[in-house]
Amino acid sequence: MADIDIIPPALIMSLNTLGLTHDEARVYATLVLFDHAEAKEIVEYLSLSKPSVYKALENLADRGLAIKQKSKPARYRAISPEMAISILMRDHENASERALPLLEKLEQEKVRTDMEEPLWTIYGDANIEHKIQELFRKAKNHISCIVGDHYIQFLEHVTIRDIPLRLLIITASADLEEKIREKFSGLSAEIHIIPLENLTSPPPFFTIPDIGETWKFLKFENVLEVNIDDEELLLSVAFFSKGSSVLNTCNKGAIIQIKMFNQLFWNWFIEGDKSEPSSSIHEG
Repeated sequence: MADIDIIPPALIMSLNTLGLTHDEARVYATLVLFDHAEAKEIVEYLSLSKPSVYKALENLADRGLAIKQKSKPARYRAISPEMAISILMRDHENASERALPLLEKLEQEKVRTDMEEPLWTIYGDANIEHKIQELFRKAKNHISCIVGDHYIQFLEHVTIRDIPLRLLIITASADLEEKIREKFSGLSAEIHIIPLENLTSPPPFFTIPDIGETWKFLKFENVLEVNIDDEELLLSVAFFSKGSSVLNTCNKGAIIQIKMFNQLFWNWFIEGDKSEPSSSIHEG
């Protein structure tokens, strides 16, 4: 019987993620299945070459995932799955602890060029959530964040230094404010809740032709903007769709321009700040 009939591909993929090579994962799974086996039996079962099986067995033994019996021919036994996963997780944690400070040092010493900062597109909720967490973690001086209902949940696991935070929440939920204030309590946080129902029409200083008709299709629940230190910006592009994609840039010109727009636009919708600005936003 071929190993694919018994050993699930998902198991091999998971063991790969935990740090085993494809051959090591298959050999370890086979040892668990067989309880103990000679290299020859594994070669026949997996249809792998002898060198590949011997190398995998030696590597597994070196990492403490298999036990080699001193016999002729040598036999191998897998340690228990629970112990194996514990060892692999410990190896991951140790590698992470070694790698993180070295990567952070490289991040501080990164080589800059005179080329214009690129504009990156990040796709998918998981990638966007990780980027938000990264930005909150690396901010040193201040954070400005505007977030709609779709992305509010991504703030749940962010960590932040005690630096000024300006947070605008656009939501249809009436009971969200208390939870948000509790999340950022004790910090220098300026929090504004903008009910989604307040965004049914554009500010009066918007004089763009047909803005009223266009406004109906804007999806403010997909709003996301994170500006850290006026050095890096994350900006949603999903105003007209349900898709999850954001733009990411360190371009100073773009960051300042968006910041100036926000001071004019979003302040209009903050409760208690309804004074009409002297300038207007118009086509061209």
